[in-house]
Amino acid sequence: MTKEAYFQMCEELNSEPVESEIPLEVDDFPELVQTSFVIYQYLTDIWDTMGGQYLGKDYSIIFNLFDVYQIEKSEQILVLEFLQRMDSIRSKIVSDKIKQKTPQKR
Repeated sequence: MTKEAYFQMCEELNSEPVESEIPLEVDDFPELVQTSFVIYQYLTDIWDTMGGQYLGKDYSIIFNLFDVYQIEKSEQILVLEFLQRMDSIRSKIVSDKIKQKTPQKR
């Protein structure tokens, strides 16, 4: 749900928006976090082709992307932490989806 849709829903229900329930959008984050989202999308996925498991992102081009997006040396570790957290969350989501699709053995 977007912010706009949330506010429209509140208006239609004659209720006050609750700060903690307002959906976040990319523009709500600081510029460095927004750039981290962009960089994350450029990183290639690594899959275990035999088992079909998502292994994470390939970080081999990360320093090239830091140069392209002019990420200062002092901010690179922070961006790497953002990327690692994003990938950890994505790994869990992908793993859960695979488990749901895989028939359970009895």
